Amino acid sequence: MFRLSQIALILILTAANSLFAVQAPDQPESLFDQGNSAYQEGDFPAAEQYYRRILDSGFENGPLYFNLGNACFKQKKLGAAIYYWEKAKLLLPSDRELNENLELANLLIVDQIEIPEDPFPIRVLKGVRDLLTIKQESRVVIILFLLANVLFFLYIVLKNSRLAFRALIGFFIAGWLTVLLAGSLAWKIHDRDFRRKGIVLEQRIDVLSGPGEENITVFTIHEGIKVSIHTTTDGWHQISLPNGWNGWLPQNSVGIL
Repeated sequence: MFRLSQIALILILTAANSLFAVQAPDQPESLFDQGNSAYQEGDFPAAEQYYRRILDSGFENGPLYFNLGNACFKQKKLGAAIYYWEKAKLLLPSDRELNENLELANLLIVDQIEIPEDPFPIRVLKGVRDLLTIKQESRVVIILFLLANVLFFLYIVLKNSRLAFRALIGFFIAGWLTVLLAGSLAWKIHDRDFRRKGIVLEQRIDVLSGPGEENITVFTIHEGIKVSIHTTTDGWHQISLPNGWNGWLPQNSVGIL
């Protein structure tokens, strides 16, 4: 039997939990559903705000960036749409609808810069590299490495039997795949950490000769174009275009990928 004091304590704790539940901030799942509902109703600004609140809470994933890009595109915010779709592509590299959206959006960019096409072998390597995210590829490399070690151990234990020969063949195949994917993974990590990319968010903006409003304009670019970011100082990014042109932009005018 509960004492009266214990019953009172339980009632107080229950009331406190109920109050906390009412006052607790919305969960990402709830905000995501609300954003989707607003999008389906054609209220794209509201949908964008719901999705942004999820990002502000520290949560991110591919579908969130994809839907946020859709909401921005519907509002004719081309730069923001491309930025969020590019963020989604880092997490969903093989998503067909996402890649189709990006292809369409890139046709709408004002600054169409001719980029020399990579040789066929490089295009193939890049295509294979982009099939998996960094996290996914890291897991595959670890699994292949462990598999190679297990197969080599079996080769030693089984000695000269037919199974030992098969284990040796499997070891070489797993080892070769481990080295190949580890190289691809290193390539991705190097690109992420040392070759920063960004998307111009401003509809139209002047690129200056130095980090400051007092510098002269060297050329003008428009929203959606992808730039390489080399240096960041005092609120300014030093950027370059695929054709070699370079200059400085305000930090808040570029979304970092």
